[in-house]
Amino acid sequence: MVTREQALRALNLETNATREDIDKAYQRMVRRYPPEFHPERFRQIDESYRTLTSLAFVVEAILEDKETAGEENLAKVLAALSPAADDKAVLDGINEMRLQLLVESLWPGGRTLSS
Repeated sequence: MVTREQALRALNLETNATREDIDKAYQRMVRRYPPEFHPERFRQIDESYRTLTSLAFVVEAILEDKETAGEENLAKVLAALSPAADDKAVLDGINEMRLQLLVESLWPGGRTLSS
């Protein structure tokens, strides 16, 4: 598995790339390196795209955004998860994040539910 930095480098993206930037870069790179002619390079491109668009990376990137408030981050997470919103595990995770963000907004300074 590739790291976020490796994936961004493979798709020629900056660290602040949006989902739209990632999608466009993927399409551009696939046209340039089709699997029939560049199987290894295509594998790297595809793995990088899957890494950058995976649920774990999307949620991590959203929650690391220090410029937006907790509720805005939650809205971004919900928008990113909308296709899978009927999955109970996803909904449980969203509810846990919502609760954690609420606690953080009430008690700034990084307190957790267990502290």
